[in-house]
Amino acid sequence: MSRSSAASRLTQAFRDRRPNIVHSPSAFDRARPPAEPSPRLKGNLGTGGLLLTALALNAPLAMMAGFMPVQIGLGLGSATPLVFLVVMVLVLVFAVGLVTMARHMRQPGAYYTYITAGLGRIPGLGAGFLALTGYLLLGCGSYVLSAILADNLFHGFLHGPSLPWWLWAVVVWGLVTVLSLFNIDVSTKVLGVFLCIEVAIVLIWDARVLANGGPQGLGLDVTAQLGTGSPGVALLFGVASLIGFESLQVFRAETHNPFRTIPRASYLTVVCLAGFYALGSYSYLVAFGTGPALASAASPAASFLGSLGQYAGAVVRDLANVMLLTSAFAALLAIHNITARYCFTLGRDGVLPTWLGRVNSRHHSPTQAAAAVALAIFVPLALVAVLHVNPVTAYVAMAGLGIWTAILLMFVTSFAVVLFFRNRPGLESSTWKTWTAPSLAVIGFGCVVAQATLNSGVLIGGSSAVATCCILAVVAVAVAAMLYAAWLQTGRPHTWARIGEQDGQAVE
Repeated sequence: MSRSSAASRLTQAFRDRRPNIVHSPSAFDRARPPAEPSPRLKGNLGTGGLLLTALALNAPLAMMAGFMPVQIGLGLGSATPLVFLVVMVLVLVFAVGLVTMARHMRQPGAYYTYITAGLGRIPGLGAGFLALTGYLLLGCGSYVLSAILADNLFHGFLHGPSLPWWLWAVVVWGLVTVLSLFNIDVSTKVLGVFLCIEVAIVLIWDARVLANGGPQGLGLDVTAQLGTGSPGVALLFGVASLIGFESLQVFRAETHNPFRTIPRASYLTVVCLAGFYALGSYSYLVAFGTGPALASAASPAASFLGSLGQYAGAVVRDLANVMLLTSAFAALLAIHNITARYCFTLGRDGVLPTWLGRVNSRHHSPTQAAAAVALAIFVPLALVAVLHVNPVTAYVAMAGLGIWTAILLMFVTSFAVVLFFRNRPGLESSTWKTWTAPSLAVIGFGCVVAQATLNSGVLIGGSSAVATCCILAVVAVAVAAMLYAAWLQTGRPHTWARIGEQDGQAVE
């Protein structure tokens, strides 16, 4: 046997044992007949479109009205602006490894694709179903929130008839579902209009507060409460405020020049969101004064809208009442599009029904996956309505559980990035991008996951026992998906070979 032949066999044996991205078809791929040409996802997303999608997912106005007062009250109070800056550094460090690894991925799939490439098919498929579950939970919770906001707008503000929350949820669900069936460029235009208006409202309020000062003037000692409050809750809520930038990777196939555009949009999203919330939290503390700001957590939306009327005028306050609903709508549209692409990727790889991985030949969008996601969200919404669950309780539980899932996936992805580059020492030359930054992200997000779990009662609502049961249910989904992957290895080897596939090149 020649030396080159022996080396070739040794290399193949190594690939059979460890996950890796190879540059030739696997044995299973060679055995399969050539696939018929099919439409591919297409879009013309640039940096601006991606940025709008990620920012809209965070619903900046709704976050300022419903999330910021709670974070200030339960976290570190006057130190909240510093928390956002610390969290920005942590998330940027995570982004370094993520976008570096993204250069070596060709198919959309984000967490699913990257964890498969770094840790292997079994944990990768577990992560894929975990991500799909997390975004479905965020979507369900956001639909309930949009229904609550719609009732507040049409009944409380416009003095119309009071309708059941689920009726408003169905109306919003129908609108979002229709828009999600079209090309991603359509959704981006809708997101852009809503986002620009809601961001403008907050920035006008920021400017007026900082121009006029509050009860204590413009002075604010941001270090006064660093030794008090709950650093863990503050860190947890801070990271939750920046969730969404990593989802841009699922639009890779619909992005113009993704190797430059997606990294740029990812970094910009983190900086813009962190800066927006740091400035917003500072303005909030100035507008109310430290003591009243802490107390305002008891009625966050009313407190923020009242401050808008005081500093920016009744017109801006009334517009904000309307834009709170459109802010939730824009977030839902972004969540729905992201979830549909996870579903599409899992269908394309054959682990879900293959019809989910088909592309609409007219709109070049994952229409069938988007429709399936709409149905998957509708079912739990119907159950909440039929069982007469309090909508606020349902929203907090589903949104909090979705946030916990996203934070866990960020931690596992950081670990996957480290192993991905450790097993491919010649792939990138930068130690900072391939080892230092991802390792720091593992440590940082490990702490955040621990805090999210320890404070699950605060994040999800209810007692710690109920929150723990909810977390275990989500973990059970990932475990079931991993067992499914293990079965595929022997039961359906063709499908096993396609898990994490990259442009027809399997992850071995």
